[in-house]
Amino acid sequence: MKQKTGIRLHTETAGGANETGISVDILTKINKELRAFLEHSLTTESFWEKWTAVDFGFRKITCWKIKNCERNDCPSFQDADCRCWLRAGTLCGGDIQGDFAKKYRSCFECDVLKMLDADPVRSLYENINILIHHLGKRDEKIMSMAIRDQLTGVYNRTYFNEYIEKMIAYSNRYGEYISFIMIDLDGFKPLNDKHGHQAGDAVLVETARIIQANIRNSDMLFRYGGDEFLIVLPHSDCEKVEAVKIRLQDAAEEWNNNNALYDHFTLSLSIGCATWQQGSDLFLKIKEADNMMYIEKRQKTGLQER
Repeated sequence: MKQKTGIRLHTETAGGANETGISVDILTKINKELRAFLEHSLTTESFWEKWTAVDFGFRKITCWKIKNCERNDCPSFQDADCRCWLRAGTLCGGDIQGDFAKKYRSCFECDVLKMLDADPVRSLYENINILIHHLGKRDEKIMSMAIRDQLTGVYNRTYFNEYIEKMIAYSNRYGEYISFIMIDLDGFKPLNDKHGHQAGDAVLVETARIIQANIRNSDMLFRYGGDEFLIVLPHSDCEKVEAVKIRLQDAAEEWNNNNALYDHFTLSLSIGCATWQQGSDLFLKIKEADNMMYIEKRQKTGLQER
C-alpha cells in the first residue's frame, strides 16, 4: 500500500468552525441518533439497519486519499461514508483482514485514525461508529450460523420452522399454494461406508450447490436431515414444479458425466412433491412429499440401500 508522509488531517466541520466549539450541539445530535438506534434495536432482530452514520457536520475522512491507496488496496475506495477501518476485507500488506480490518498491527495504529483523537467529540463519534459496524458484522455472522447448515451453507431445519410459520400465515391470508419437494440422495450410505464421511460431505455440498442453482430465487432450500433436502416453493403446485424435478435430474446427470469420483459414484436423486393449500395439515403434506420420494426410490431398479 502506498503511503504519503507528513499527513495532516483537518478536523474542522464543513462550516469551518472548530468542532470542540460546537461540541454540545454535536453531542446532542449523536445522542439523538444513538437513542433512535437503541430504540430500534429493542424492537427488531436486525438492529444494524437503523444506524445511519449521519453527517453531524464533520469533514468527510477520505482516508484512502490521504494514504494514497489504490482501488485494489481499499474496499472503501472513493466511498466518503465508509472508512477502510469500518469494513472487513481491507487489504494491508497483501493480506485480507478479518472482522475488524487491520492496518499496521491494528486499525488503532493507523495515523489517520490517531489524528481524530485531537478532537474528543470527533473521536467519540468515530469510536461509536467503529463499534456499531463491528457489532453489525458480528451479528450477521451469528445470524448466519443460527439459520444455515454449516456444511452446505443452505438453510437449516431450525430456520425452516420459523420461515414456514410466516409463509403459512401469508398463504392463508391470500389463498396461495405452497409446494414441498423432498429430495434424498440414492446410495448415500454405501458411499459413506466405503469412502468415509469426508466423501459423503463433499457429495452433500455438491448436491446442495446443484439444487440451489436450479431453483428460483423465491424458492427456499433447506437441509432437512442427514442426506435429505427440502425445497419450499411459494405460489406453486406440484404440476408447476415438475419442471424443477426435470432440471435437477438433468443437472445430476451432467455432474455424473463430469465427475469420476469415489469409484465412479453416481449422483442420483429421489424426489417427491406435495402441495399445501388452505385447510391442509402442514406436516401431513411434508410427510406426503417424503412418502412420494420413497416411492420413487423403491421404484429404481437395483437400489438396495437408502
